[in-house]
Amino acid sequence: MSWISEEDIKAIRQQADIVDVMSHYITLEKQGKNYKAICPFHDDHDPSLSISTDKQIFKCFVCNTGGNVFTFVQKIENISFLEAVCKVAEWIHYPLHLDTSKFQPKVDENQPLFDCIQSYIRFLTFELESENGESVKRYLSQRKINEDIIKRFEIGYAPESSRSVKYLKAKGFNEQILTDTGLIRTHDLDTYAVFDNRLMIPIHDENGNPVGFTARRLNEDKDVAKYINTSETKIYHKGHLIFNYHRAKEFAKKNKRCILVEGAMDVIAFEKADIHESIACLGTACTKEQITLLKRLNVPLVVCYDGDKAGKAATYKFGKLAVDYGLNFSIVKNTTGKDPDEIFNELGKDELYLSVHKTVSFVEFLFDYLPNQYDLDNYEDKKKFTSEMQSFIERTCTDFEKADYYSRIRDLTGFDLSHQSANIPAPKKEFRNNAAVVRNIEPLKNGRTLAEYGVLWMILKSKLAADQFKDQIGFFQDPICEELSLYCYDMYRNMDHIDFDVLMSYIEKEDVRNLLVSLMENPFHVDGYNEDFFNDSLMKIKECTLQAQIDNLNDQIKNVQDPMLKISLASKKQELIIQRNEINHRKEG
Repeated sequence: MSWISEEDIKAIRQQADIVDVMSHYITLEKQGKNYKAICPFHDDHDPSLSISTDKQIFKCFVCNTGGNVFTFVQKIENISFLEAVCKVAEWIHYPLHLDTSKFQPKVDENQPLFDCIQSYIRFLTFELESENGESVKRYLSQRKINEDIIKRFEIGYAPESSRSVKYLKAKGFNEQILTDTGLIRTHDLDTYAVFDNRLMIPIHDENGNPVGFTARRLNEDKDVAKYINTSETKIYHKGHLIFNYHRAKEFAKKNKRCILVEGAMDVIAFEKADIHESIACLGTACTKEQITLLKRLNVPLVVCYDGDKAGKAATYKFGKLAVDYGLNFSIVKNTTGKDPDEIFNELGKDELYLSVHKTVSFVEFLFDYLPNQYDLDNYEDKKKFTSEMQSFIERTCTDFEKADYYSRIRDLTGFDLSHQSANIPAPKKEFRNNAAVVRNIEPLKNGRTLAEYGVLWMILKSKLAADQFKDQIGFFQDPICEELSLYCYDMYRNMDHIDFDVLMSYIEKEDVRNLLVSLMENPFHVDGYNEDFFNDSLMKIKECTLQAQIDNLNDQIKNVQDPMLKISLASKKQELIIQRNEINHRKEG
């Protein structure tokens, strides 16, 4: 692949006049110092496309399409970003030389650890093909894991400890590196390999770097753990990793879905069925960091955890977290009680293939799951069940779904919630296809959304702001803000500043790019990083969060009949009011 340096991208963008380039495709009409045009990206009759000559960006205030000179050419020509850059460079006669030798990739400080693990992977695959690995090969054959899957996943065999230690030291890896990778341990001056007589499956990070292993025992000794994973190391953080993510992400985008399973063998089960977009959290409890990686895929998620009691409990925990983060997901209706590997081996490829198409919503899952967690013959349990169901129905369902679900709750509990929906404030969607908001975000100046825009504007201007926001709050409530922030964090991993041209080239989703363009217009009139503006925006977000909690408690207090529960809720409300007032005092001071 040919590469274009960030310096070249910036130079071409600076030298290419967006008006000249766009004039190759559409008719522009001068309006003051800027231009307007009929938008080519929707059925436009009145000129709704605006072109800023100062900022060198375009924006349609009807369909919300926006970007710079490269994204315009890319979209109107339906070509790749690289092709668009080359085309613009050709028009302005920029001497663009696509020579990879000019660009030295940044060396990762963890590369020696990656190299060590990769070397060990090669040793494990060699051992699998040796005489020592014959029994393991037979086991894999019995599990219907063919040679193609073995090679693709670099499955290997860890022999007895001394052979691994001898190999690693012979390759010249010092004891510190071997310890830092989690491959060896030392006890009473004795050095031994962590993995001994186990089937080995490498684990990679999101970029495809090898960071550790999941290892299965090869005997039926119940005193030995069936599976063990690499312990926490500098490069292996269980809660930050998703198994097979680096391989599955392209298939997920192509097939417009991603399948989430519990373990590595479940992923391999789908591979056996020629389904390549499955991934697994390393353990059933999904973390916020893993949710962030899942959101980055930008495709619907199909949750296919085991059908047993533990699998359903894990699905429940995942669903609650996924709803909080606005993840688009459905759940496989697994009535077999089996995991995906068992389904494949016992029921066949076709059954596994069909199973991931039999999905239900999270609310449908809850109707099946929660009645077994509450005693619906007990009044207090019925209230708790109804309250939990109502919360998720209001947050995830359309109006016509709500009517049916509230009818089902009435049948189960006797509680009639059919008129509740209108009294419960729906989550605000302040930035969804709102031309007025896109055109001018000032009307939102008193809301949390505008405060999030302000914080995001500071993140775009300063790495310090990005670090402080992650430490103090962590995530944006607005999903578009959240997605744009992820791009910023990625860029800050490799550089100390945000280059808007380069950032624009990374963003594929229209609404995310649209927000970036709106912020580039600097609606706050704040140039550069401003600590006071940043802190004020943070305070506003915290204040809005507390106020939302207070409002929720007010609603609960109104509907609660139990005097003791009323007192308890009022006490919690008072604590939140004190916290909110403290923020207000700090703002006023």
